[in-house]
Amino acid sequence: MPRHARSALAAALFLVALLRLPSALLYSAGRQPSTVTINVIDAGGRYPLVNADVTDLATGQHRFTNELGQARLPWASDGQLRLRIREVGYKPVTRTLKRDAASAEATTFALSKVAYVISPVKATSHCVTTDDSASLALSVSVLDQLKQGAEKYNEFRRLYPFTASVERRTALVPEKGPVKRILREKEEFKSENWEEPYRPGDIVEYSRDGFKAPILFLSTLGDSVFWENHCFIARGIESFRDQRAVRLEFSPIPSLRGPDWTGSAMLDSATSQLVRVEFRLANLNPDKGLRRLEGYQTFRSPSPFVMIPDTVAAIWWTREKWIDDRNPDRPDVAQSLRIDSLQYRRAKPPANQIIIR
Repeated sequence: MPRHARSALAAALFLVALLRLPSALLYSAGRQPSTVTINVIDAGGRYPLVNADVTDLATGQHRFTNELGQARLPWASDGQLRLRIREVGYKPVTRTLKRDAASAEATTFALSKVAYVISPVKATSHCVTTDDSASLALSVSVLDQLKQGAEKYNEFRRLYPFTASVERRTALVPEKGPVKRILREKEEFKSENWEEPYRPGDIVEYSRDGFKAPILFLSTLGDSVFWENHCFIARGIESFRDQRAVRLEFSPIPSLRGPDWTGSAMLDSATSQLVRVEFRLANLNPDKGLRRLEGYQTFRSPSPFVMIPDTVAAIWWTREKWIDDRNPDRPDVAQSLRIDSLQYRRAKPPANQIIIR
């Protein structure tokens, strides 16, 4: 056999032998995997958790898990990753991974569900000094889940930007008699710019033409600045539309003098998902035209463990005195906004599925 033919045959046999080696040996010459696949599962049922938030704490990089409960991240240059895994309704887990010890067990995060422990004694808040540690723990736990849901909404609309088709209905309430006309308008909003930033004690914008009062946005509930300027109290579990829900009440701190939000958020006690927010403006100056504003907001789930706004309704008062004394709480204006449809402009998120377990 010619010499060059023997060399080619030897090279081919070497390649075949190399491909038959265990995968661990393929990296023995210094080649290491550049990415790692994270698996997030329910600790009890061992099923995958979709849309779990996987965060690299060193870089702040976020990933959502896919339908298989998996997310892929690049290894850091030092071969380590400090990860925090969160899912609404579950206890967060933080763990450091090392590339040379990245086994299937190490890269699988089993999350345990949150269990609300309801204290029979009085509720408390971060604004009140109390010895009721059980109630304080409940308040902090509920707040953490509420903030997590709002933060997940913010991350969801970043990963899956959408355009929302909205129907706005407005009714001017006469001083007497029924409402005679409801104005219906179709509008579109892009998910990245339809909510305004929170300004402590400066919710209402006054002008010569009147005032502008934006609603309490879902993203605001994930803003740490909002909670730094509000007291919060968990009131325990109650019945809400044939389901058990935990109510978290909030109000402006005493030093906040300008208009700001007071109200409550209702979370499903089994899933910790947000179901309703009731709000009212406090610290209003009636001499500036707006005497009272209150309303509520409901939510829908377009993808597992993700809640987005569905319907918001608000009523407000501007008149100083009513002719009809029998209806002192009759508002001047009633308005609602309801999302008719969502159009995703890039990738579509994982869809909700009914899973029998």
